[in-house]
Amino acid sequence: MQKINKGTFAIFNGMKFARLCAVGCLVAVFAAAIFWFGLFRDPENFFQDLLFSERPVRSDVVVVAIDEKSLKIFGQWPWPRAVYARLIARLGKYPPAALGLDVNFPEVSRLGATDDAALAQALRGALFPVVLPLEATPLVLPWSGGPPQAPQVTAPIEAFRGGERVQAGFVNLITDRDGVVRRMPLLVRGETETITPAFAALVAGVAPQEPIRRIVFTGPPGTIPRVSFADVMNDDALAASLRGKRVFVGVTIADLHDEQLTPFSQGLPMSGVEIQAQAAAMLLQNWRLDALPRGVIAFWVFAAALLAFALVSFVPGSRLGLAFASASGIVHLPAAVLLFENGLVGNILHVNFAWTFGAAVALALRHFVTEREKRELRHVFSKYVSRDVMNEILRDATKVRLGGEEAEATVFFSDVRDFTTLSERLTPTELTHFLNRYFTVMTNITLDRRGVVDKYIGDALMAFWGAPLKNPGHATDAVLAALDMIDALAKFNAENAASGGLAIDIGIGLSSGSVVAGNMGSDQRLDYTVMGDTVNLASRLEGQTKTYGVHIVTSEFTVAKLPEEFLRANNIVVREIDRARVKGKNLPVTIFEVVERSRQAAVREIAADFDRLRIEYYAGRWAECLTIGRMILARGDDGPTRVLVERAKYFLTDPPANWKGVYDFKTK
Repeated sequence: MQKINKGTFAIFNGMKFARLCAVGCLVAVFAAAIFWFGLFRDPENFFQDLLFSERPVRSDVVVVAIDEKSLKIFGQWPWPRAVYARLIARLGKYPPAALGLDVNFPEVSRLGATDDAALAQALRGALFPVVLPLEATPLVLPWSGGPPQAPQVTAPIEAFRGGERVQAGFVNLITDRDGVVRRMPLLVRGETETITPAFAALVAGVAPQEPIRRIVFTGPPGTIPRVSFADVMNDDALAASLRGKRVFVGVTIADLHDEQLTPFSQGLPMSGVEIQAQAAAMLLQNWRLDALPRGVIAFWVFAAALLAFALVSFVPGSRLGLAFASASGIVHLPAAVLLFENGLVGNILHVNFAWTFGAAVALALRHFVTEREKRELRHVFSKYVSRDVMNEILRDATKVRLGGEEAEATVFFSDVRDFTTLSERLTPTELTHFLNRYFTVMTNITLDRRGVVDKYIGDALMAFWGAPLKNPGHATDAVLAALDMIDALAKFNAENAASGGLAIDIGIGLSSGSVVAGNMGSDQRLDYTVMGDTVNLASRLEGQTKTYGVHIVTSEFTVAKLPEEFLRANNIVVREIDRARVKGKNLPVTIFEVVERSRQAAVREIAADFDRLRIEYYAGRWAECLTIGRMILARGDDGPTRVLVERAKYFLTDPPANWKGVYDFKTK
């Protein structure tokens, strides 16, 4: 004990062993309380999602997709009920084990009683079980055990519920606070206190025991075998392949908004009908993910915090103690993975937090850390501001106080085009590595040009210039950064091609104006960002780069801040390409292209003709537009020219009313 007092505990200035143990216990109790009261539940769910791995796909669970192809054949949504009657009759030749029709019919058909009668007759004569959806509005989760309550139920009309083989089950899912579906009710107590099984359970032919269950997903969106509704109706062999299978029919079109994020999504939502099919596969396989008892996890968190505190406190040398604590903390990760693979959900985030928190408190006691505010600021800003900005912030911490202040800034958005296709061609690990390399290149350019990286949104990057430090040249810095990024992208793609990798393309939107910049959030969590109409406009302009077939689109407000001498000195070409109202805004804005360096010569050659084209377009002289535009396109492709020509061609036969030279975008 004497050796410990002189060595390890010298920094504690005579702190007694018992008092130190008491502090360690308080730290451990605090860490366990954070878990017990549900703090950081959403991040914990996210880390648990990373443990999911793909499982064997059942061939007897199939989704019949109401997709774009089907809409083209059977018409606008919603379809007549007679279409579903034809499907039931067709499958009668090749009876499936069960048919789950994930389409609700809460009202009589807009086409009249004959349409309803066709489906009702098909349901009554079905040669196989047919399950229709019920929906609790809302679904009330119990405080303790027992089935969720459905105070009101959206159900098919009575005419569809009388068939001998017709059943109805609840399609409700439980969405966590982070917007991800991880659980579903298997039993629901209805308006008459009757307990009804879930839709997926009825189609699977499984009698559930527990009221709520975590969904064990087979894989990412598209994992469940899927066939088009139209193909089933037109291909006898395909229809015959559904014999004896458990068939789920539902919409898979994003525009119909029946999609949810799942642990496998990686930003890509899964259609509601596939979630039901994945739940049925889980029930048929009897896959389970049961949480460890709450008390067991709380003790685990308590022990982790106490052990980390003790190791850092009692092992001579803070670095050695921290190394021991880190090594011991890592051990629990394989344990959590092993439990997960065997159907038990432990805890990742809170246990990691416990190790970190216990060690950190011990280190603070050992070293009496000072200048905490500067360290916190350095941690918050070091990853997304340049060193010069960082030093200025540290000299004046009031620049990042909670709240915000108005500033003149230029806001930047970039987005990888066709990211869905890219993500489908790479594994999650490969995609993560690819995006990290790409973001590293673009982030370095942003910081080199004195910008602030606000956030990464999937494959998108948001940045801004002009805050937290005032920067009169925010627009010029942002434009130079955008041009540098397009040049860097060419080099990035060349390096990928040399190693057999993928090439990508990006679009960039810029706009300048007044924003509110500051640390937004709460006292516990802050996020330095900018807000305002300028941010929204920059985002909308980025989305229109695809429309015009260009890489960089900016607003008149940014162009107004680009001096002619700056453009000449940096050999920058900026051209006006349109006047439009972007979606969500009432006032029109003049839109410009900042031409990437590799295309400047070609754009200069057509500049005079393109200006003539714009003038005729703004004036509504469509025939003249077509003449000039076709002349330009005959010399080579040009995205903005192509857009104006296509509009002029359309307006020539269907002229807009009250044309004032401003085009209204219908999409973002």
